[in-house]
Amino acid sequence: MPKTAATEWLLALFAGRTRAAAILGDLTEMAHTRGRLWFWMAYARTLFSLTWRVVLALVVATAGRQIIDNSFHIYIWHAFAAWRTTSNPFLLSSGPILYYIMDTLWFVLPFAAVRYGVRDRFVQLTFAVAVWITVAFFFFIPWASLLCAAATLALAAIAIISPNWRKPLAILLCTVATAFLASPAVRAVDILIISYHPAGSTRHIFAHYGPMLAFRSSLLAVAFACSRLHRWLLEPPSLTGRTPA
Repeated sequence: MPKTAATEWLLALFAGRTRAAAILGDLTEMAHTRGRLWFWMAYARTLFSLTWRVVLALVVATAGRQIIDNSFHIYIWHAFAAWRTTSNPFLLSSGPILYYIMDTLWFVLPFAAVRYGVRDRFVQLTFAVAVWITVAFFFFIPWASLLCAAATLALAAIAIISPNWRKPLAILLCTVATAFLASPAVRAVDILIISYHPAGSTRHIFAHYGPMLAFRSSLLAVAFACSRLHRWLLEPPSLTGRTPA
């Protein structure tokens, strides 16, 4: 019988436990008369139909983040980097933190928009926060930055109060926190490998590609956290295999 725990687990990553079990059950039943080769071809087609949107979302999200990153570098070449001075308000002097949040949001926003659609509450909330944070970061006029920060905090307060927006806000906060935790964690593992690996050539490879791999791994961690939290908190239990609360 082709059905295994690994094949069901892989389907469940993208379809949920209940749906994955149903799909695999149907494929396994038909495989008794059509053969093992048919099973694996049908399984591959099913897996592709479940994952193509995720792959597309990752590509679009990476492009969106790169556009913002390029815009930032153009900005600092043509404008005064006010966040580097010590005479500005605290909000402005914390520019690198704002940049990291903004960078994460412009990865999460296109990723979620492709996966869940623009009418999704999490996508709409992420869009609003991303716009305000971006305006606060790129326009280092004290009153404008403070106004944008106040608008973002007010939006968060409204989301906390509203039952319809509380869960999307929780997903957004946890996703941003994942970004702050994932990159240092992956980089620490990379440094550990460099420190203990005896081969000099391999050490050079890890030292050269380590930062890039750490960054890409952190983006995958952000995408995984966003998808998992969205499934747990916003998607119907019938699609995720969870028991209704």
